[in-house]
Amino acid sequence: MRWVVFDYAGVLSFPPPEHAGALLPQTVEVAPERFWPAYWKARRAYDLGAVDASRFWGDVCARLGRSADADLLEVLAALDLRAWTYLNPDTMTLLKELAGRSVKLALLSNAPVELARLIDGQSWARLFRRRFFSADLQRAKPDPRAFLEVCERLGARPGDVLFVDGGQENVTAASAAGIEAVLFTDALRLRADLARALAMGPAR
Repeated sequence: MRWVVFDYAGVLSFPPPEHAGALLPQTVEVAPERFWPAYWKARRAYDLGAVDASRFWGDVCARLGRSADADLLEVLAALDLRAWTYLNPDTMTLLKELAGRSVKLALLSNAPVELARLIDGQSWARLFRRRFFSADLQRAKPDPRAFLEVCERLGARPGDVLFVDGGQENVTAASAAGIEAVLFTDALRLRADLARALAMGPAR
C-alpha cells in the first residue's frame, strides 16, 4: 500500500474565511492591502521555526509601523491560529474513509510550531500515522528537500508516495522530486484521483 501524504491548509482546512481573516488587519488598524503583504513577507521564517509567534507578530507590526505590546501580540497570535482551523468536512469524510481502509496516511504542512502543536492535539490528527511540519523539519514546501526528507522518514521511495496539495507550486515541486502529486480542487475530484492512483499504485 502506498503512503498518501496530505497538505493541511487548503486541503483538510479551508483557507481563512473572510470574517476571520478580516480580524487581523482590523486589530492592528491597517487596511488589508497593507496588512497581507507584511504578513506573508514575515511568514516564511515563522513557518520554518526560526521565530516564535511573538517575534513573528512583532515583525509584522514593525513592518506596518505599529507598536505592539505583549497583550496585542498574544491576541494576534490567537486570531491567526483560529483563522486556520476551519476544517473542510468533505475532505475529512474522505480522510476517515481512507483510514478505515488502512491506507497509510501522513501529513506534511507548512506550519509554525504553534499551529503544528494545535493540529497534533486534535482527535482527527490520529488518523495520520505520521505528521510532519515545516517548523519541525526546518524545511518548507516547495523546497524539494522537504518532500525527500518526509519520504526518508517514512521509509518510502518517492515513487511509493502520493502527495495531495492545494498549491500548484508545491505539486510541481513534489513531482520534480519523483513523487506523484495531485492538485486539490475539491473532495469529489480528489476522491476520483485517489481511487485511480491507489488502484494503479504498487501494493505494500
